[in-house]
Amino acid sequence: MQVGHLRRFLPRAIAHHSIAVLMIILAASLASATPSCADVSVGDVITKANMAEHKELLSPSVQRMLQYGMTIDVDETVSCPWPESYKRATEQYAAQVELTEDRLGLNSYVAGMPFPDVDANDPDAAWKIMWNHEHKPAFSDDVRTEWVIDIQNDVGQTEKLLASNVWRRLKWEGRMNLDPKPVIPHDPPLRYTEQWGPINTPFDLKGTSFLLYRYDVAARSDDSWLYLPQLRRVRRYSTSDRSGTLFGGDIDQDSIWGFNSKPEWWDFRLLGEKEIMVPMHIESYQTADVWCGENGPVAWVPCVKWEKRKVWIIDGRPEKLPVYAFSKRHLWIDQEVFNVTTSEMFDKAEELWKVWQNFFWCTKSARDGREYPDQRLFTPAVAMIDFQLSHSSRIRPPGPGNPLRDDWMFETGEESRNLPDYYTIASIIKEAR
Repeated sequence: MQVGHLRRFLPRAIAHHSIAVLMIILAASLASATPSCADVSVGDVITKANMAEHKELLSPSVQRMLQYGMTIDVDETVSCPWPESYKRATEQYAAQVELTEDRLGLNSYVAGMPFPDVDANDPDAAWKIMWNHEHKPAFSDDVRTEWVIDIQNDVGQTEKLLASNVWRRLKWEGRMNLDPKPVIPHDPPLRYTEQWGPINTPFDLKGTSFLLYRYDVAARSDDSWLYLPQLRRVRRYSTSDRSGTLFGGDIDQDSIWGFNSKPEWWDFRLLGEKEIMVPMHIESYQTADVWCGENGPVAWVPCVKWEKRKVWIIDGRPEKLPVYAFSKRHLWIDQEVFNVTTSEMFDKAEELWKVWQNFFWCTKSARDGREYPDQRLFTPAVAMIDFQLSHSSRIRPPGPGNPLRDDWMFETGEESRNLPDYYTIASIIKEAR
C-alpha cells in the first residue's frame, strides 16, 4: 500500500504527521506480515533448498555460495580465546588508548586490543572496530606459514597453481613476547612488515616476491614492492595498484586476509551488528577434500562446519584512493577475535563483485606434532570468488602435505627468518636465488 493511499484510512491527526511517521507504521506492518527467520540447531544443514528460511543468518555473498552448491553444517558456538599475552596487554593498556581527533590514529597505544568494549551507539564505533582489526590478536609478534593458491575457471578447472614456503609478518609495534618490546625502533615508525614469496611454483613466476611496509603515520603511504626475477627488476607498487590483482589471479593487495588496506585511507561507517553463520572451527587442515566438489563453481567453496557468532558489519569507502577498482567494501568482523570473516567488494555501480571468505579453525593443535601454548586462529582455507567473471582463487595456508617445518610458526624470530633484516629488497632478491 502506498503512503498516499494509507493517509485516507488514518485518523486526521496522524495524517498531518510527517511522512517519516507513516513510513514507520508501514514498516511495522510489513514486518509483522513477514515470516520470521528460522533459527538453527546443532546438526542442521543449510543448503540452496532451505537457505531462504535462514536468510538473516547469511551474508549476501554466502547466499551466492550456497547457490553454487555449498552446504553449511551447523555446529555449536565455541569461544576463541585470545592468547594470554595479548589478554594481559589489553587489560594493562586499553584504558589509556584514545582515537586521535581525526580518528586516523591512536594516542597512547602500547599493545593488545585498543578498544575491547565497543558500544554500537558510539559515533566513533566504526573506527574503533577497524583499529581493533588492525591490532587483532591472530597475528602476534611474528608469524609465518606456507601457502598454496589454486586459480580456477568457471568450470572448476585449475588455470594456475601458485605455491610458496613463505608468508610472514613481523610486528614493529604492539609487541608482547619477544625483545625488543613493545616497539622495534624505525624512522619513520612501522606498524608491521609483510612478505609473500619467493614463489616456488609455477616456473614462470619462480622467485617472485611481494614485500609490504605498513607505516604508523597516517600521512605516509605503505611502501610495497614486487620482485620479478625473470625481468631482474623490482617494481614499486603505488596506491593506484592496490586493487589490481596479484600473480594473475583474483586476489588484490587490499583483500589479503579479508582487509589488508591502510585504515587511514578509508571512511568507515557501522551498518549494524547481528548474529550470522561463521566458519570459526572447521576442524579441517591440510586437506584437499575440504572443497565441496571437483567441477564447476561447487569446486570453489568448502563444505565445512559453521556456527552462529556475533559480528559487526562495516561499510568502507576508499575516500583517499581515487584510482580504485571497488566503490566500497562490506566487512563482516567477528566481535570476539576482530578478524574479517567475510569481505564483500562492490563495483562502481555498487553491485556485488567479489568476496574473500575466510574459513577458520581456532585450536591449540591443528596437526599432529605441533601444539601451541595458546589457542591460535588458523585460516586453513580461503575462497576468493569473482561473481561477475565466474572465477575463483582457492587459498590454503598451509597447503596439503607440507612439512612440519613450514607450518604456522609464532614468535620464532630467527628460526622462521622473521627479523627486521629479512624485510628488505636485498633480502627478497637473495632468497629468490
